[in-house]
Amino acid sequence: MVFIKKFFIPFFLFLFCFSVLILTIPSSVYLGDCGETITCSFTLGIQHPPGYPLFTLLGKIFSLLPIGDVSFRIYLFSLFLSVLNSIFIYFFILKNLQLFGIKNNLIVPFFSSLFYIFGWTIWQQSIIAKGGIYILNIMFVILITIILFEIYKNKNIKYIYLFSFIFGLSLTHHHMSQIILLPVYLFLLYKSHMHAFLKTKNYFFILMFFILGISLYIYHPLRAKTAILNWGDPSNLKNFLWVISRYQYFGSEISRSFLNSLNQILKFFLSLSYENLFAGIFFIIIGAIYLYKINKNIFIYFTVIILLFLIITASYLNLTKDRLYIMETYITPVYFPSSVFLSIGIYFLSNFFKKNIHFFTVIFSLLLILIQIFVFFPKLDKSRYFFAYDYNKNLIISADYKSILFTAGDGIVFPTWYLKYVKNFRTDITLIGSPVLPMKWVRDNITKQNPDIKMPRILTDKIGTESTGKIINAIINLNINSFPIYFSYNKPEENSLNNNLEIMAKGLIFRVIPAQFTFISEQYLKTLQNLWKIYSLRCLFPPFKNFADKKTKELYLQDYAISLNSAGVLLEEKKFLKEALYYYQLATKISPFDPVYFFNAGNVYYAMKDYEKAIESYKKSILVNPKYENAWYNLGVTYYINLKNFKDALFAFRKVKEINANRKDIDATINFLEKVLNQK
Repeated sequence: MVFIKKFFIPFFLFLFCFSVLILTIPSSVYLGDCGETITCSFTLGIQHPPGYPLFTLLGKIFSLLPIGDVSFRIYLFSLFLSVLNSIFIYFFILKNLQLFGIKNNLIVPFFSSLFYIFGWTIWQQSIIAKGGIYILNIMFVILITIILFEIYKNKNIKYIYLFSFIFGLSLTHHHMSQIILLPVYLFLLYKSHMHAFLKTKNYFFILMFFILGISLYIYHPLRAKTAILNWGDPSNLKNFLWVISRYQYFGSEISRSFLNSLNQILKFFLSLSYENLFAGIFFIIIGAIYLYKINKNIFIYFTVIILLFLIITASYLNLTKDRLYIMETYITPVYFPSSVFLSIGIYFLSNFFKKNIHFFTVIFSLLLILIQIFVFFPKLDKSRYFFAYDYNKNLIISADYKSILFTAGDGIVFPTWYLKYVKNFRTDITLIGSPVLPMKWVRDNITKQNPDIKMPRILTDKIGTESTGKIINAIINLNINSFPIYFSYNKPEENSLNNNLEIMAKGLIFRVIPAQFTFISEQYLKTLQNLWKIYSLRCLFPPFKNFADKKTKELYLQDYAISLNSAGVLLEEKKFLKEALYYYQLATKISPFDPVYFFNAGNVYYAMKDYEKAIESYKKSILVNPKYENAWYNLGVTYYINLKNFKDALFAFRKVKEINANRKDIDATINFLEKVLNQK
């Protein structure tokens, strides 16, 4: 039995969890912060605040493994941490069964581990690089809990020192979460009554161990001057405090909105419920009630962990509805106590079957785990995920040699860092993250990439984001005669372009050129067409498209379509109608749920005097969005002016008025059509 407890079950847990989750790891760099996390781990850089030095150093070790791509190695690190967490949960519950009111039982700790690791968010974060940061944060919560329970039961002073060190170390990682949990940690310490045994020298050693743990932050100033990616440049005290305090985020986080807070509360409970497919929340509540009767202190400890994250995320964060998904990762520590409650709840309900307690505990637990795996596996499977890699590689190959490329958005900035600094792809290009240009370290990094680039002199560090366009404008004016300059997006910031400059589509990017040169040549048409021929577009169509999640579709698939549409708009303006129609039609195939692309195709058909196809395109646009005013209006014009179909024209114009009652320019037309039709 001892062998099974200590070796066989943990080994089986590791093997089973690892084998299932590794099948879902992304094939290449994932979207969002993953590119930054991989790049900083590989190059020993400094990530965005608070910098995550511990994860970076451990990630570097995994990046040296001689297997797969660097991205795969960091994903492997995240997965390893998560499986380790599940084993820690197993041993934690096994060692404290008596405190939970459970008799000698291997089933509860075993399934609690599985409930944790196969939960929706934990699984999702276990297989990506940035997710590893949240998984490591959970590991600190689990380890600190294990230590606190030893203090609570055995009153051993050595565990106080260990707690102090681990807590200090945790603050070098995701310190916001650990600070949130400090009151509940102190609660259990107080309930252990260890303070009655502590002397002055003990407090001294507690402080020393804490300082030893938190001293890992020394990595920042030591590495700042040599790191390729050096967020915030924490080489001096001012910048160091700016980075570890996350000062740059305070403005957006502390501003308040009651509606946003309400949405965050709803999102919290929705995420907690969906983690184990809604059925889990029932067992969590039962387990919490049962634990309350058995041991109130332990009940308070686990319950307050959940409540603290609910209170803080609801009152501190200020996320708009479209950004609520960010909460999914912030609240991940609550899935440790929820998995404990869940397994205890199943055990308690199984007690009603008396002699068959173990049998029904296994049946209920196994059924829920298998359903979770069955439902979540296809949704979280990223084994053929190439969206971020392909899109950003396509984007970079579009630029000329030694170009300056302004980028924006985590889905573009971080994967391009990965391609340049990890894959050594197109190292000649200077990458500039437009939104963060007001930060001095960002501008310093530009000259690190290419010392020949001329930079504007800015005499103050107190620059707001409203100056972003002006900084871009200065960089363009200083370098446009020396380097090709591109944007990765088609709407540059306000004040970024002079009146004599325009942007011209070149595949997925947009070149800055003098207005007098924005003409369509045969060479331009061939270049544009050839770029779309050499792009890797495998992710736009099945089976690869099936591996896209919602955020991917909103970002990369939409951006492909926007670029095609932009090319179509330019060609349409220059009267290259057939060519414009080609790109509009491609846009509708990639993003068939955007009415604009069908509408634009309809306008080209109209200009070509193919009114039947124009009507067909307008109707497709309306089918996508029945309240798309412009499509209804152009449909009415086509029926009225060109086809003399007054009945359908009147119907279309009336729809315009339904959508926009303030529109007066069609009132006379509607009155005229009504009179004509009444006379008939």
